[in-house]
Amino acid sequence: MTNRKTLFAALAALALLASPALAGGGNGHGGGNGHGGGNGNAGGNGNGNAGGNGNAGSNDHGKSGASHGKSASAPGQAAKAETDTTTDTTVDTTVDNTQVASVPKDKNIHAKLGRLNSLQRNINAYMNSKSKKFAAIQAFVTQSAKAKNAQAAAEAAATTAAAAQAQLDTLNAQLTALQADPTATAAQIQAVNDQISAQQAVVDADNAAAAQAEAAAAAATVGTDQASLDAALTDMANKPVDAEVTAWAQGVLAGKIDQMAAKINAETTP
Repeated sequence: MTNRKTLFAALAALALLASPALAGGGNGHGGGNGHGGGNGNAGGNGNGNAGGNGNAGSNDHGKSGASHGKSASAPGQAAKAETDTTTDTTVDTTVDNTQVASVPKDKNIHAKLGRLNSLQRNINAYMNSKSKKFAAIQAFVTQSAKAKNAQAAAEAAATTAAAAQAQLDTLNAQLTALQADPTATAAQIQAVNDQISAQQAVVDADNAAAAQAEAAAAAATVGTDQASLDAALTDMANKPVDAEVTAWAQGVLAGKIDQMAAKINAETTP
């Protein structure tokens, strides 16, 4: 009997001793889930709470995995930052380009010309127009074409006279050589003298023609100067004529003058 009571008492004491340990193990398990500080308590309980260690390890692994996840997202944040920087640069560049492209262009020259746009008409219109507003320009172009033809004629006449003079110079050189040659005959010398006389007559005629052509070219320039052009443009225009308009008109009229000169030549040449 005594032994049984003694046995019961021992079991009760063991239960009392075990209860705090079990409670501590539970706390250790909970601590394992939190920080791993419970691992020390679990170690204190021996094999009975080894499972707590396993859970704590499992939780540690889980946190490690979470840590890896955060670590993996870090480069993503860096990449996003880099992308944002690139995007900002692109936007700035686009804005700059838009600003450059939005700079207003110079006003179209044709908007300033008004009625002067008609200067682009074909050569027949210049010859046949009955418009009073077009008359001054028509006269300027026609006279300029005549002056151009007169100048070309003067240059051709001068070239012809120069060639005649060169031929006369050659004959004079031959005469000088014959006169210095003791073997030359009188007949040879006379023949060259005759050629010189005839060539001199050609030279005189060509020089006269060249002088006449030069005078005609000078006379033809009347009415073709800048003042005449300005007056003609002003008479035709229905808008202000500035330097830009005048320069444009000169460029257009140069081609019309060439066409008119060719037309006049074709009509006057037999």
